[in-house]
Amino acid sequence: MELWLPLAVEGYHLREFDEGDLERLAQLADDVEIWRWLTDLFPRPYDFEAALKWVVQQADHDPPRNLVIAGPEGLVGGVGVMLSSVPNFAHDGELGYWLGREYWGQGIMSCAVAAFMAWAAAAHGLSRFTAKVYAGNARSSAVLQRCGFAQEGVLRGAVRKDGRVLDMVVYGRVV
Repeated sequence: MELWLPLAVEGYHLREFDEGDLERLAQLADDVEIWRWLTDLFPRPYDFEAALKWVVQQADHDPPRNLVIAGPEGLVGGVGVMLSSVPNFAHDGELGYWLGREYWGQGIMSCAVAAFMAWAAAAHGLSRFTAKVYAGNARSSAVLQRCGFAQEGVLRGAVRKDGRVLDMVVYGRVV
């Protein structure tokens, strides 16, 4: 059965990645304003080959770890969780997400994060989520706060991104 999680924003849902997402993924993800707030696991440039590599990797996980945020126009972003291989941390997943720039400010991401966390907690046996945000990313911090996360600390000078050293703000939520 295909995974389909409706969001509170009408017309939007979460689903698994498929090959039909490749062009749209490459188009939306190849945006410096998205890349600048994500780890370098998110490549730049984000071309068709990067999209293909990502979609192929997703097929290796059952249940999936990363889902498409989709609307009437198809893929608009993604949300996922990195799971720990260390047994005493296996209950805590690190949340990550991105959204195409033209969809910012519409409440889509807050709804996607909330729906994803409820699903991922059950699917992966998680009882806690961690999220890390580069200092200065007020939009992402606001999404997390709307979804019940609390700021747990600041890792000073923890990130090198695009030639700059940045602080990282750590958020957590027990579910």
